[in-house]
Amino acid sequence: MSRLDRDDKIRQITPNSALGGTCTTFTSGKEDIGLPPWLWLVESNTGVDAACPAEGHCVTNFVGPMGMAASFNRSSWLLKGQVLGTEQRALSNYGGSRFRQDHKNPVCLTGFGPNINIARDPRFGRTSELAGEDPLLSGTYAMNMVKGMQEQDKAGHKKIAAYLKHYTAYSTEANRGHDTYNISTFDFFDTYLAQYKLAFTAQPAGVMCSYDAENGRPSCANDFILNKQLRSWKPDAHVTTDCGAVNNLKGPPVNAPDDIHAAAMALMNGTDLEMGDTLFSSLSKAIDMGLATDARLTEAVRRSFQVQFEVGRFDPPNSTEFHRYGVQDINSSLHQQISYEAALQSFVLLKNDGHALPIKQGASVAVLGPHSMSRSQLFSDYAARSHCYDGTDACVPSISEGLAMANPQGHTVSSLGVDINSTKKDGIPAALEAARKANVVVLALGDDKSIETEGRDRVDTALPGLQESFAQKVLSLNKPTILVLISGGPMAIDSLIHRTAAPYAIVQAFFPSHKGSQALGATFFGKENRWGKLSVTMYPHQYIKEQPMTNYDMSRAPGRTYKYYQGEALYPFGHGLSLTTFKLHCTRKTGTKYGEEGKLSFDCKVTNTGRLDGDEVIQVYHTAVDIGKVDHPLPKRALRDFQRVRVAAGQDARVSFNLQPSVLEVVNKDGEQKLYPGKHSLIFTRGDVADEQRFEITEPAVEELVV
Repeated sequence: MSRLDRDDKIRQITPNSALGGTCTTFTSGKEDIGLPPWLWLVESNTGVDAACPAEGHCVTNFVGPMGMAASFNRSSWLLKGQVLGTEQRALSNYGGSRFRQDHKNPVCLTGFGPNINIARDPRFGRTSELAGEDPLLSGTYAMNMVKGMQEQDKAGHKKIAAYLKHYTAYSTEANRGHDTYNISTFDFFDTYLAQYKLAFTAQPAGVMCSYDAENGRPSCANDFILNKQLRSWKPDAHVTTDCGAVNNLKGPPVNAPDDIHAAAMALMNGTDLEMGDTLFSSLSKAIDMGLATDARLTEAVRRSFQVQFEVGRFDPPNSTEFHRYGVQDINSSLHQQISYEAALQSFVLLKNDGHALPIKQGASVAVLGPHSMSRSQLFSDYAARSHCYDGTDACVPSISEGLAMANPQGHTVSSLGVDINSTKKDGIPAALEAARKANVVVLALGDDKSIETEGRDRVDTALPGLQESFAQKVLSLNKPTILVLISGGPMAIDSLIHRTAAPYAIVQAFFPSHKGSQALGATFFGKENRWGKLSVTMYPHQYIKEQPMTNYDMSRAPGRTYKYYQGEALYPFGHGLSLTTFKLHCTRKTGTKYGEEGKLSFDCKVTNTGRLDGDEVIQVYHTAVDIGKVDHPLPKRALRDFQRVRVAAGQDARVSFNLQPSVLEVVNKDGEQKLYPGKHSLIFTRGDVADEQRFEITEPAVEELVV
């Protein structure tokens, strides 16, 4: 640091457009002291977004985060992080590139992901990047993924440095960068900060601050969220902007008069590194004008260098145990298996009337609908874009091909019928004819990035185009049918839920990625039985007419997420069936009030009463039953813990929960965790209301000693 003057320091935290795109964020080095430039932005949410370095070694992509979260599997999330960390380090060692196979825009060791904004509204265009609607689920997902990404060698070098996105409350694309929302202290701590605080128990390098403003203060110039909250979890957390966020400060809601004021506003309120523009180049003038300080500039540069020290940038190339990673470690057979296992656990069986699933081997299957032959459309936003070495998506199996692979003795045909979003009807007759000739129909419907993506919120949550009417035509044929939904956010399928004439199953597959079609095939034919649970509420279509997109009050009627929604969901958070059947029986351990080590301890027996081996997820919720009148919202229920377990057919498995008494606490109006006296319940469930077990716990009032 002593060898850098003020201008040198500014160049370390400002993109240099002469080196590459400002959003990619190449910061200048200092040649006379042997400091080369550094490329900061490598997207690492679902796969490391880099050009494919060699045939057979394009990066490993995982199912979309909504599907990852649906597994409720901490081990899977940790493994995903390990895969991403290994592949990003391997690409960096190799000299891999972000965009093309040209060794330009080199992949460095700062990975931006996971994205854990809450899935607040089903219309949000970037829902496919998120891990669901619950802070505990999202935070636990991120914590484990970060642990995997930042694995350390014996010398303490991190494999890569992980950054959480987009801090915080970002969930509207319209007018982004100039939008502001009223958020109460209660909602901040109950919904918009909780998952980040939990994730920071794994000590990620830092965060990318978001485009939106909270209560008039843009996230990237918000002392409350950056300094008072974030840096209470990690004092030296490194904060980068999202691309162009500093420039956005010159417009609403703060209307900085010029580049100098905008740069100073971001720096002095907690941002360390600008991405997407070069307004930080005016920081020297801002300091001369008294708008910023040299001390704060030095602090920002020190934080930036600290991240690079932790990944070994300033040590000899062979000093880390990770220096051996190379192209052979990218999309290795182990990584492919981890991705495949994650895909198997990401699907949610919403219904299975008449045992529509599993499909019998040797059946004639018609795979219909706009996603029947999708390839690149099977990936979520911010998946790695290089799917195949030749630059195409031909190596990605379609759903039709995945089913055919799982049914070698049968016959599989496919027909689009209709497009994702058009009024074209000319493909419908051929699709219906294929359905008539088949034993079983698989309807692959949903949306894609033309409907929901960065920069584009959904205007409607119903199936776009002619898909719903096409589905009704197919269902009227009275063939056993499996409806599989391919989407980022939940779809409103009100009219497609009920059917009585023939066996009928509905599966939410989110964006299943490269291994998804193979996993669907194995699952649909009963070779695998590894289902997940919904990580988001599936609202009825009427919801979007009742709930303004810009309402950030989680409890205001009709409410948001399973914690506050007052209506009847099509399918609730945590719901999910299996191809086998289970029974759950839990007991509370006897002893002192809080059991061993002051904890609430429970033993649960999960019995597989069916004929197939299968996975089940036990979820634990808290609800305040009777705590008197309070001056803030109370969740209907709130997730407190979960465990995934595999149980062989006819066997049982035992799961223990040792819960801290803090699981009975709720957030009060001041954002504090508070344990209220009165009656509380802990609910143990498989996601089936009929099989829930409740344990009532009475917390006595504390007598105040008056002196």
